[in-house]
Amino acid sequence: MIFDERSYAFNQPYAGATKFNKHYTPLVGDLKPTGEEFDCAVYLDRMDEVRFWIRNVEGKNTSFWLQLPHQKFYPDFVAMLTDGRILAVEYKGGHLYDGENDKRQIGAVWADASGGKCLFCMPTERGFELINRTIL
Repeated sequence: MIFDERSYAFNQPYAGATKFNKHYTPLVGDLKPTGEEFDCAVYLDRMDEVRFWIRNVEGKNTSFWLQLPHQKFYPDFVAMLTDGRILAVEYKGGHLYDGENDKRQIGAVWADASGGKCLFCMPTERGFELINRTIL
């Protein structure tokens, strides 16, 4: 996984009033200025354990993805933690959570295969404390 400011691709720049201090690039892509995913981004940005994070944009050549049986899966956020580990976060609205078992499984396999260098979580319904539990 390579974090490269020059190759960050997105469809629409973030246009909200909140300033993010830890986003890897000056511009944040494909993030609405309100809602659950926005709240997740704010949570990550305020965590002491996060060195920097990036809004992972679906379908871009330079975005991080995991392979599902019939498609690629692009977690919503990827973060570099202050201890050097990588955290992938897929935020999922409560009405969609139960149907995303494949994503939770492949995220767990990816994290397990990394030997402790990578972590994955899927918070839902603004249960961002799952992120804290995952990185402990």
